[in-house]
Amino acid sequence: MEPILADHVKTGAEWIHEIKWDGIRGLTYIENGKIKVFTKRGNERTAFYPELFEILDLLDGRQAVLDGEIVIFDSDGNPSFYSSLVRERVRDAGKVKYYSKLYPVKYILFDIMNYNGKDLTAAPLLERKSILEGKVGKSGNIIRTDSFPEGTGLYELMKAKNWEGIVSKRKDSRYMPGKAHDLWFKTKLSRKMLAVVAGIQWKDNMPNSLLLGVYKDNSLVFVGKASLGLSQQHLCLLKEQASGLKVNAPAFERESLSPGKGDYMWLKPALTCWVHFMEYTNEGQLRHPKILGFSTSDALEANGKEYVE
Repeated sequence: MEPILADHVKTGAEWIHEIKWDGIRGLTYIENGKIKVFTKRGNERTAFYPELFEILDLLDGRQAVLDGEIVIFDSDGNPSFYSSLVRERVRDAGKVKYYSKLYPVKYILFDIMNYNGKDLTAAPLLERKSILEGKVGKSGNIIRTDSFPEGTGLYELMKAKNWEGIVSKRKDSRYMPGKAHDLWFKTKLSRKMLAVVAGIQWKDNMPNSLLLGVYKDNSLVFVGKASLGLSQQHLCLLKEQASGLKVNAPAFERESLSPGKGDYMWLKPALTCWVHFMEYTNEGQLRHPKILGFSTSDALEANGKEYVE
């Protein structure tokens, strides 16, 4: 079940509100002492998240289907979606032990859809949460998210903490896969970030979009293309500086996501810009990026730090 994007916080006694955790959505299927872990897209990732195996000892029952978020926290205690993506992209089972030490995950539970063979999807949310609380314990890696009766204050707290936003859910909501409902809503903080312009995509001999990156662990990581917000003034500046910054190969690390095919001019990573965006996609690219303007900041300052607005 996916929350629908809202432009305001829901109010009223019929709603409860939760932190929108910035991680990878994870569904767990538990039966007779065995567990399977799936992402939102249906990819099985059981062997790659051994931290979730603790839930087998926490379930008071033989079978359950649970919904939650697989989250990695940084050294300051903030959710790090970038770290979650690094962990999610691990494909070699032999590297899991290394990455689980480097990027340990927490599984934050918020729903239960089936318990001991009983389908709970038609039960109201508060009933499902009561079952979840009563039948699944907590540990260092397995956590249950808190619910709050008032959303505006929680939203302001998320803004103060520079976190992603909140999810508001009707107390009587059934569990309905997808977005064909008016029961769960997400209210997200808009963000901006300093990025490096590492390339230009051309169309009809004119700059069409910028290829953006940020530095992670001293490597430039591709985070997406952006064309929205480019003004005539921006285009003139690009024409003036592009030829002097042109290089023969992309500066992005080899393991970084590829921008795909296109008519590109690769640039020395020196020019920076501020970009507004809503969130990261599961592919690690900025969703709905908009160029706010170029910056005089050094490229190494583009370290992926986000600022809420």
